[in-house]
Amino acid sequence: MSLRDEILNAPAVPLRYLAELNPRPNGIEKETSVYLPMEAISEFGPADTSRRRPSVELQRGYSYISNGDVAYAKVTPCFENGKGLVAADLPDGHAFATTEVTVLRPGSMLDKAYLGWHLQSEAFLSGGEARMTGSGGLRRVPDTFALAYKIPLPSMATQRAIADHLDRETARIDTLIEEQRQLITMLRDRRFALRVNVALRGTTPAAEAESPLPWAKTLPAAWHVVPLTSVAALESGHTPSRSREDWWQDCYIPWVSLHDVGIMRGVKYLNDTAQHISDAGIANSSARLLPARTVVLSRDATVGRTAIMGVPMATSQHFAAWVCGPDLDPEYLWVLFEDAMQPFFDSFQNGSTIRTIGMGDLKAFRIPLPPLDEQRRIVECLDEETVKIDSLITATERFVELSKDRRSALITAVVTGQIDVREGA
Repeated sequence: MSLRDEILNAPAVPLRYLAELNPRPNGIEKETSVYLPMEAISEFGPADTSRRRPSVELQRGYSYISNGDVAYAKVTPCFENGKGLVAADLPDGHAFATTEVTVLRPGSMLDKAYLGWHLQSEAFLSGGEARMTGSGGLRRVPDTFALAYKIPLPSMATQRAIADHLDRETARIDTLIEEQRQLITMLRDRRFALRVNVALRGTTPAAEAESPLPWAKTLPAAWHVVPLTSVAALESGHTPSRSREDWWQDCYIPWVSLHDVGIMRGVKYLNDTAQHISDAGIANSSARLLPARTVVLSRDATVGRTAIMGVPMATSQHFAAWVCGPDLDPEYLWVLFEDAMQPFFDSFQNGSTIRTIGMGDLKAFRIPLPPLDEQRRIVECLDEETVKIDSLITATERFVELSKDRRSALITAVVTGQIDVREGA
């Protein structure tokens, strides 16, 4: 009998008859136990077991997991991303996890690894996603879905053969994916190093001198270092009163706000914004309509995000803006903000605390100022070289996604018997 026939002829048994749901501990002897928050749980790979908390605290209101149990994340987007684990080699033999996981303890008829692979199959993931309840980021797969989910129950030997095959084959794919992810990291590092090097050294070799800037060790000796305010007019923004709905409805003037920082990383020109204001809103606030090619920089929340206005815009008070004079190309200033000055901007964040770049800090900005034609050569060089690296990154990312799709398809094919692993084992 083929594996497909065996699985098709095997009884499809609801998990409620094959596994215990969310088991509770009988008693914990250790004073501390491993704690697994969601970030410690991978996509059915090794869990980070480095965190420990007092056992007496964890026994109330946390999910209990012992070696041999199988757990999966039930909250979006962790469920869709396939987060979970087959518990093995846990310190002390057990751990406590966030309540956003569902724990299943397989009985004698169900192999734990076979169950773990089924929980990563398309049938389980798509079925669970369709049955999520709640709204927004609080959507969850109800435990009743897992209890009712029917799993084919071939012989224990076949279950183990399926699990062993998937262990081997997915390990090969995972190794390939990890190698490609390392390549992406290397390419991004190379991209950043290239952009910083060209921005601060120019397009042709030249004698260098020690830099007076804390974020640049050396600069071409012929370049000047100048206050940014000497070559660009510094502008700040404002938020018109929210109580005046007419200043915010049916408006056409783009208004740069914190809603836009998410799309600004790596984007040179910002041509539209999430929110718009009216002429009356500008007239009755400290906001000003700034010309196209003004360079904006986020002052807080996500310090250092930057872009060039593609059209006239106003900004909120969370941004500073520079209207460049004739000696400064806005695209060169953007390159400095986007890459070379990022270590400087990072200094405004200390751990989890971020402080605003105040007007005093902004007025004190100094930049290297190569001749205008060299600024433009730098921008052209970086545009040309960066697109080559970006193409490699995009192609590698696409390869990773295809490999992940192949992995998912393999899991589904094997657990449904489309591949007879007993013959290839």
